[in-house]
Amino acid sequence: MRFIFIFVNDDKLFAILDPTMRLKRKTVLQFMFTLIAFVFLAGCSGSPEKSELLSLLGVDEGIAYTSSQESGTIYDAISLLKRGEAHYIVGDYAEAVEEYQRFLDLYPRHRVAHFAQYQVGMAYYRQINPPDRDPGPIEQAKASFNKVITSYPESFYVKEAGEKIAELLRREAEYHLYVGTFYFKRRAYPAAIARLNVALAQGGEGTITEASLYYLGLSHNKSGDQDRANPIFLRLLKEYPSSHYSRKIKEQFPIYGDPS
Repeated sequence: MRFIFIFVNDDKLFAILDPTMRLKRKTVLQFMFTLIAFVFLAGCSGSPEKSELLSLLGVDEGIAYTSSQESGTIYDAISLLKRGEAHYIVGDYAEAVEEYQRFLDLYPRHRVAHFAQYQVGMAYYRQINPPDRDPGPIEQAKASFNKVITSYPESFYVKEAGEKIAELLRREAEYHLYVGTFYFKRRAYPAAIARLNVALAQGGEGTITEASLYYLGLSHNKSGDQDRANPIFLRLLKEYPSSHYSRKIKEQFPIYGDPS
């Protein structure tokens, strides 16, 4: 089937196909919205200079700079999607969230609401700061991706949202580890313990968990609570015997060294 062009009019999409074949309007709409979502999903993995979705809709990223007097009162579904996508592409992520969220508020049952919800998450995701900065965007992105899964369980964005949530949990753990070690170095051990417990719960496998166990055990030790430190050190040595942190424990506490 040869696709020729698309005509956009308010919230209706019409595809003109080969003159020898006509599709029912419902089928055309399903096809087009699936195509839009597919094209955009493929584009999410990179940072294209030109939005495929905007090209598909026949508009330019310049719509992001349209004055509020010209576009601020235009709230049909396609216009909101255009503006949200345009802001996203040029890096105006706060504005993109505003447009996508307005779309969701006005059209919560729209056939591409799952797409808009996913894009809200992606706009927050693009605003995530390094571990030593405000973690707010992580929480907002995580909540948005969670909503994709809970509100649109049949969406093909569910898998992508789940993968993003797993990554966000790791980055959140990095943040708590950073803060926990910050408190540890300043001998604020109760505060360090609280943060490191969160990092440990969210860190999964790997260096975040290794470092969290190490500093958590040391925080208990420095607090005079070796009864709590001991099982933490033993867990680190058992689960990560080749870890840099396991070696440090053996160096600092000969009791945990290999028997001679």
